[in-house]
This record gives sequence, C-alpha cells and structure tokens, in this order.
Amino acid sequence: MGQIGAERCLHTPQADAAEGPPGPLAGIKVLDLGQVVAGNFAGALLAYYGADVVKVEPPGKGDALRSLRLADASGTSLWWRSYGRNRRCITVDLHSAAGQGVVRRLAGRSDVLVENFRPGVMEGWGLGPKDLPPHLIYTRISGYGQTGPRAREPGYASVCEAYGGLRAINGFPDGPPIRPNISLGDSLAGLHAAFGAVMALLHRDRARGPGGACAGLGTPSGSGQVVDVAISESIFNMMEGAVPEWFTHRAIRPPSGTTLTNVVPSGAWQAQDGKYVIIGGNGNSVYNRLVAAMGREDLGLTNPRFATDAVRNENEEELNAVIATWVAGRSSEEVMSVLKAARVPAGPILNMADIAGEAQYQARGMFQPASPPGGGEEVVLPAMSPVLGGTPGRTRWAGPGLGQHTEEVLREELGMTQEEVADLRQSGAI
Repeated sequence: MGQIGAERCLHTPQADAAEGPPGPLAGIKVLDLGQVVAGNFAGALLAYYGADVVKVEPPGKGDALRSLRLADASGTSLWWRSYGRNRRCITVDLHSAAGQGVVRRLAGRSDVLVENFRPGVMEGWGLGPKDLPPHLIYTRISGYGQTGPRAREPGYASVCEAYGGLRAINGFPDGPPIRPNISLGDSLAGLHAAFGAVMALLHRDRARGPGGACAGLGTPSGSGQVVDVAISESIFNMMEGAVPEWFTHRAIRPPSGTTLTNVVPSGAWQAQDGKYVIIGGNGNSVYNRLVAAMGREDLGLTNPRFATDAVRNENEEELNAVIATWVAGRSSEEVMSVLKAARVPAGPILNMADIAGEAQYQARGMFQPASPPGGGEEVVLPAMSPVLGGTPGRTRWAGPGLGQHTEEVLREELGMTQEEVADLRQSGAI
C-alpha cells in the first residue's frame, strides 16, 4: 500500500475516455434545486450516469457545499468538485418572482426536479408539485418526509441518523453513541432519491402508450409523480431485521462494538504489529475453515458447542478470545495470508492513503482525474458505483464555478435573448 501512482491509477479506460458511450440516463433532463449533501449527491449520481443536470444556486453565495472542508487552490471545496461534477451551474434567486418564473420555465423542459428544502418552502414560492407540469418527477428530500407530525421540522443527517435508529446500535455498549465521520444519512437519502427518480421515470415511460400518450391519463405530458425521501427513513431502511425482531420478540438490538449481534464470529482483532484485521467467520462452512486454519479443529462443527450459528452465539465470548489470541501472535499480513489460503473472508482496515495505492481500486478505474469546465486545477475524483458494462457512468468535468452556465442555459434552453438575460441579471433574479 502506498501513495497514488499516476501511471497505475489515473490512466484507466473508465477515467481516460474523453468521449465514451452515453450513460443510461442520456437524454434525461434534471432540474437540480438540491443543496449541501443529500440533494447534491442525488444530482451527482444522475449526472454521472448521463443525465443533463442543471444545478440552481443562489446568486452571490452559491451552495454551502462549495465552502465545506478542504479546498483546491482556488478556494473551492474539493467536496464540491466531486459532488458538483458533470452539472451545468446557474444562479437564480428563488425568493424573487422573476427567479421563480425562470424555474417554472426550466421545470417545463425537465424530466426530473430534485429539491431538499424544508417541506412547505417550495409551495411558498409557488414551485410545489401542483404548480408545475404533471409530467415532472418531483423528487423531494427532507428530514422526516413530507407528511406526519415531524414533517416540517428541520432535519440534519446527524439528528436523522439517530431518529432512524443508527446511533442506538453504533458504538460500544458502555460508551456514548458513535457517529461515522461521514454524512451517511445525507448520502443514503441522496442515493434513495436518485433510485426513486429512476423508478418513477421507468413508470412514466411504461405508462405512455404508442405515440407517447399516457395510459389512462389521456395526455402525453402526464404520469409524473412525487418521490418523497426522508433522511430518517433512509437510515431506517438499513435496519435489517431489527424491526421484526422488536415486533416479534420485543428485542432491541444493542450497540456491539467491533462485532455484529448474533453473527459469530465476525469482528476486528488486533495483530502482533498493532494493526487490526477484519474477519468474517460466520456461516458453517466458513467457520469450519477458520478454526482449521487456526489449528483448532476441536472447535469445529463436530463440537456441539460450536456446531450451529445459534450455539456459537451462546459461546461468543470464548470463541472471540481464541481468535484474539491467535491473531495477536501473528502479523496482520500473516493472518490475512493464512485466512486467504483457507478461503475465509479477512482484510485490513484502510485509510484513504492506503486505498489510493490499492491495485484493486486502480484496476476498477475508481480514481478519475477531472478539471472544471473551461479549465482549472485538475483533481482526482472517486468513480461512482455501480459499474455498468454497456452504458457506464463517467466523470466529464469537475464541479463548475458558481453560475458558470447561467447565460448558456437561459439562452439555449429557454430561448432568451441577450437583453432578457441582462435584464434578469440587473434585477438580481440571476
């Protein structure tokens, strides 16, 4: 593991292609009013896979993501360069009547709208779902969803991760709830929003009969719908069996440190060199190979105390102690080598410096160099998943400058004259 190597990392078929096959969303127009993390991630996913995404930001200050965390030489957030990629950026004052008019006209030419304002804000501007054309896939992200007693409460990822159940199970039993050092709730909400938008587009296309008429709607412009995504529910959606466990057994899944409740053995163990190794030894066949690799066949499936997942769970403490002793007597590389030979899932804990030097990531084209449109500092951005064999996504450019495409979009998409654009700019609407 080591630092990123340009000859190995950057020159990959996926990253190098200036031109390539159109993505699966080519021809789809997205009006992106999202902001900060959740909305921006949804827009980034849609743009990566080929949609023409027009990103709307407030004049003068732009999206808050532009100034978060570490910046490039121009002072623009590297996070923005990543999440803003492939989009055309315009500035519009949504508080002004003229700005709202611009958005209405753009919505009429779009397939999807993405927004993550607090519920009711868009309606207050006259830009709610009922104010816009019926063909539109109106994709909304909020803390708690558009309905219910908490609907209008502000919802940051940190709060919604706790409300969705994540913080109650993350950490150690005797310690405070732990937050992962990423905006997980926001990103999951953005992923759900992009997925929901694509499902709604699929439905709209299927609903349209021959010649584009929508079955049962009598108009080629209908069959849109609202996609309602809650950050809290995006977390709740990840709670696996915790919901039926409660309703069936009144069992509350607790925090479990480095392990996984009722899945034994699975966890992190410290090797002789101080590094931790993740081992997934659950499942009968894998478990039997694990104990054989450790030279402890006496703990295998022929031992009734370890013969099934259920009884291994009852003897978890004893089993984890055996694994801890075995791992502690070897280097992390030796542990992983032995377990790899035994076909037991095991691996290191990688930080970003480690990941940048990993041949697996490089071979998959996971590092993509790009510059902002019109030039600027080249930055290395992460590829997005999944990798599609026939219509792959790709990075065409890094996040643009504020309002970089305002005149282009207004003139090309809305047919405005140079004088009309100048008047809007003079009024502060753009």
